[in-house]
Amino acid sequence: MSLLAFHDAIPGYLEDRDDQLWVRLAVYGLQPDALYVRIEPDNEEYLVPMVADGHQGTWHFYTALIDKSQHIEQTEYLFKLVWSQGSSWLGAAGVEPHMPRNIHMYRYSHDRRLPTWSGAQVFYQVFPERFAQGDAHLKPQPGEYRYLNRTDIVIKQWGDEPDPRTGGFEFFGGDLIGVYNKLDYLQHRLGVTALYLNPVFESQSSHKYDTVDYFNVDPHFGGNRALQQLIEGIHLRGMRVVLDAVINHTSALHPWFQAALAGDARQRAKYVFGVDNEYASWKNHHSLPTLDFANADVQADMITGPDSVIRHWLQAPYNIDGWRMDVIHMIGEGPGAKNNAHYVRTLRAVIKAENSEALLLGEHFFEASSWLQGDQEDCAMNYFGFGHPVRAFLAGLDIAHHPIELSATQFARWLREARARISFDHQLLQFNQLDSHDTPRFLTMVQNDRALLQVAIGFLMTYIGTPCLYYGTEIGLVGAQDPDCRRCFPWDERQWDNELLDFCQRWIGYRKAFTALSAGALIDLYAEQDAMVFARISDHEQCLIVLNRGAACELQFELNLPGSDAPWQRVDADGDLQMIGLDCQVGAPDKSLQLWSRQISANDSVAART
Repeated sequence: MSLLAFHDAIPGYLEDRDDQLWVRLAVYGLQPDALYVRIEPDNEEYLVPMVADGHQGTWHFYTALIDKSQHIEQTEYLFKLVWSQGSSWLGAAGVEPHMPRNIHMYRYSHDRRLPTWSGAQVFYQVFPERFAQGDAHLKPQPGEYRYLNRTDIVIKQWGDEPDPRTGGFEFFGGDLIGVYNKLDYLQHRLGVTALYLNPVFESQSSHKYDTVDYFNVDPHFGGNRALQQLIEGIHLRGMRVVLDAVINHTSALHPWFQAALAGDARQRAKYVFGVDNEYASWKNHHSLPTLDFANADVQADMITGPDSVIRHWLQAPYNIDGWRMDVIHMIGEGPGAKNNAHYVRTLRAVIKAENSEALLLGEHFFEASSWLQGDQEDCAMNYFGFGHPVRAFLAGLDIAHHPIELSATQFARWLREARARISFDHQLLQFNQLDSHDTPRFLTMVQNDRALLQVAIGFLMTYIGTPCLYYGTEIGLVGAQDPDCRRCFPWDERQWDNELLDFCQRWIGYRKAFTALSAGALIDLYAEQDAMVFARISDHEQCLIVLNRGAACELQFELNLPGSDAPWQRVDADGDLQMIGLDCQVGAPDKSLQLWSRQISANDSVAART
């Protein structure tokens, strides 16, 4: 039975009432004889009847109060609609003819210590050693030290290309003073509102993922004072900053590990040693020995102690706004990730105790749904639910750089199934990137096709989740795999793609101007061959996005959204949009992404009738 229905946790459709949730469902067309909300508050099924709650045209609304689950960290629910000739179910992945799997139930997290500020940001990732030089005297000097006490560091001029043979120990001279000096560019010219910094703590490498001292910023970045000045400057502008924490492993040069090698039993117990001084390390890189979180000292020093690494930088005078946790899924006891969930929950508790609005962002290259069920992370680096499918659809590459063919239908399904496994609140916070310090540049992946990069950037700014641009994307920086993706930012504007910069400025502006893009639900409308259409809707605003990766075409689909029948206004579109009844006809130029919007009047707002 064909069914058009809508529910999501936007205002007007869900309200937290202490021990209960008030939920609303919108149904179009032929109305069911009975409606129910299916819940499992004690692991047993209950069907809660829904009651009629008005209509708008042929959209009818139904409401119910459901009990929150007491045994898990979130309430899970589905909608069942029954007619005399059959029934249908509505879950987070859409309409199904039978009861959906539990992974596709709607979810509402009880822990409300979610950093709602994060979803309203446009982040910018900075790799400090390659972004900008503020003090040339801080740059490492030739012969200053030997990397891991065995290889001379390599000193290069700004703008030279990275060399894969020396990538981890070659230096160009970027520092935190340079980042501070570019805040005007970032905030006022580009328009971003928050920064995510790759590791800044003392380390011998250029990437700083092998920490030697967790309590001191690397002197070649300017030391602790430079970080404090940067954070203060960011906060004075109303911006936010997230730092990168690497606590799964240390550098082999960390004093703990050096003492362990020298026979110190207490320090040795912090790591996972076998016979003959063999030890566990991150992915068998012996320069990165793995910490054993079964050890009480490791737990206290890294997370739980009053002076722990995690607490220290959340406190004054630094007051960072959150942590991005490197390989968070690997933290655990012994050589593997035993009891990982326990330590991530502990990490959450400590972070929220210091600042209930601080962000806990986990790095996962693959699916992270199990860490996003309300008791662990606020969000993940959304490689699986955004980066992988976008790369596959637009660049024809999977995460292993193997060829892949993906139609728009398959692309939309991948995105829908990924977001359906987590709550709406977590969907809004998911950290979406096209590329990063660990991947080739997106422009390189699409073989320098700027039009496809623009489609990707527009999609980044309109899809559900928190957008983050990798430094240099906005001016056309290219680069293959690490370390080539970590090239220096060229501050000579004659080297910039200014048309691309203008495009980024414009779409960042749309992201900030339309709250439906940062806080609205997502509704799939069309997905075939090369084109996809979706809407973002809030209680007072709706946006329509048309994406086309291929040749120019004409699309026709049903456009019927609850809440408004106002005409659509062109925001950024070259094609024409015509409505004939509920049928929408829109022209999609080749390799394009287009945006329309409309407002919902106070009389039409679902929230106004709550």
